[in-house]
Amino acid sequence: MSKAPVTRPEHVLFVHAHPDDETLASGGTIATLLERGARVTVLTATRGERGEMLTAQLAPLAGDGPRVARHRETEIAAALAALGGPSHLWLGGPGARPTDLPERRYVDSGMQWGPDGRATAAEDAPADSLTAADLGEVVDDVRAAIRSTGADAVVSYADDGGYGHPDHVRVHHAARHAARAEEVPFSMIVDPDGGDADLTVDVLPVRAKVRAAVEQYRSQVTVDPEDRADPGNLSWVMPHGVRQHAPAVEAYRYDADPEPAAPQTYAEMTGQGKATAVVVAFVLGAVTGGLGTVTHQQTVGSFPIGMVLTTLIVVGLTVGVRLVYRSRAMVAAIGIGVIVATQVLVSVGGQSSPLVLANAAGYVWTFAPAVIAALVLAWPDLSGLRSRTTSAAE
Repeated sequence: MSKAPVTRPEHVLFVHAHPDDETLASGGTIATLLERGARVTVLTATRGERGEMLTAQLAPLAGDGPRVARHRETEIAAALAALGGPSHLWLGGPGARPTDLPERRYVDSGMQWGPDGRATAAEDAPADSLTAADLGEVVDDVRAAIRSTGADAVVSYADDGGYGHPDHVRVHHAARHAARAEEVPFSMIVDPDGGDADLTVDVLPVRAKVRAAVEQYRSQVTVDPEDRADPGNLSWVMPHGVRQHAPAVEAYRYDADPEPAAPQTYAEMTGQGKATAVVVAFVLGAVTGGLGTVTHQQTVGSFPIGMVLTTLIVVGLTVGVRLVYRSRAMVAAIGIGVIVATQVLVSVGGQSSPLVLANAAGYVWTFAPAVIAALVLAWPDLSGLRSRTTSAAE
């Protein structure tokens, strides 16, 4: 039973990862909204460069990313026309990119099928892939699309991406963050039989349009012939051999948390958030540098308590920031702040300054912060491994 609000949105932005996702996951809803006079925009994140080429005619394109991309561009154009002609944007392109940034393309991250029939992360995602991109940048691009289209509702996948594809998971997080930041309602595509839907859309009346749209994706699915005795039946075979049936209804769940989620890492921050984080890190470093310069010579008996504590504070601050925010930029800002504060205080005191003496504590405080920051900056970034592990688990 539908729980839709009395007033429906006038412009809905559907955010999807690859060409064909918009049709297979929400094509009936797109066609229905268009028939009812609503404005619809489909935002596609990648061109599906790593998708299979199922027909013998298209097989030579497989593995040639640019050629696959060009072909899939023609497929999505034909499919959207069959659904009724919604507007279309590419993530990172005109209308879906902050105006002060150069345009960019996000490349298909690829996937592999797990033993349970769900997608998992590929082991060779390219450097310019969607999942390798800074999540904050992806969020900013979706926000730009919301603003440029004037969308008053955003629709994308649930947090598992529907079937586990890492690009779908990334699009979910980006669309959800963007919708919250722009204070626009966000809805997730869910299984109509799952029992958790807030809204269901009867898509049987537009089945012919959806079939015509699915048939455009000959490189990705094999559509079963129409059953004249049951024209409402629509099914297709996926590249891994599984047959899927189009549901009679498409279902959605509203985002239950209206409060914007605080970014968990530096990569998830917006551009302004990153700048603020770096400035705050520099200030923390400067405060630490000032306090350390004043106190590092303190001793308790013969124990150099000042040298030990100030060094531990620098270690804790830089390592903590790197682990929590996974940001080299913030660590560098801390290190620079410590060094700048130390040098300023020493220069103010002059050559006779008692702040940094030519003893063990003085040498440690002079060089240790820079060495610590360099070591913390140098250790490997394991966030990509974490992302793959998270995507596979979800």
